[in-house]
Amino acid sequence: MKAKRRVMKLPRNGDVPFTQANISLAQREFGYKSITDLQTGLKKFLRWYEKYYGSGKKSNH
Repeated sequence: MKAKRRVMKLPRNGDVPFTQANISLAQREFGYKSITDLQTGLKKFLRWYEKYYGSGKKSNH
């Protein structure tokens, strides 16, 4: 069977307006509960990103 594609126009920056994430199965089957709030998660991600890819700032040294 050939896949049916639905192409949707996204914002230019690549952000999607919503996601289809559904963690109810993980919650039910494994007792998963998120313990990281959005603000903390974003801070951790940015620290990791800058460490992994560099801050993008050029040094005068």
